[in-house]
Amino acid sequence: MPVANLLRLPRLDSFTDITPQSKPTTTFQIWWANIATAIEASINGIQLALDAAGIAQAAADNANAAAAAAMAATDTVTRDQALINSYIEPSSVLTSDPTTISIAAHTRYYADGTSAAVSGGSIPATGPADIDYVYYDDPARAGGPVTYQVSTTAPTQIGDTHVVGAVTVPTVGTTNGGDGPRRPGEVIP
Repeated sequence: MPVANLLRLPRLDSFTDITPQSKPTTTFQIWWANIATAIEASINGIQLALDAAGIAQAAADNANAAAAAAMAATDTVTRDQALINSYIEPSSVLTSDPTTISIAAHTRYYADGTSAAVSGGSIPATGPADIDYVYYDDPARAGGPVTYQVSTTAPTQIGDTHVVGAVTVPTVGTTNGGDGPRRPGEVIP
């Protein structure tokens, strides 16, 4: 704990003139020393209390910051879990021909009870016989028109990444349907 600049009042000694003709008496010196000591103790006590209050406020500010960080981490985990356990209806919204994957409009249901209507769209397929995974990023979880992306590597549904499903790209002259994330606990036939 930092030491404050403490108040020290001057004392009268036996050589200090109070008036041009006389010096203070011993009684006066004791009386003045007691007054000076009382004033110093009072003012220094206030300063020490203010110092302690400042230290307490800093500790409270640090505790509030730690609590806010913990709450933000909890909110992030809750938000991630809501996405990880989300699904779409209808569960099969992907169709593919040899060059294009079509995505039907659908509703994304999050595990926290919220949902978002997502517009359909299309995206180029990677190539015949590839398994293409379709996903989009939606940080606000607002749905609507989204920018669909495709990958031959399965994306992880976490953060802002929303998995729509997978489809096998067919050969020329055929089309294939795909599957999306299903309702938690749903058994795939």
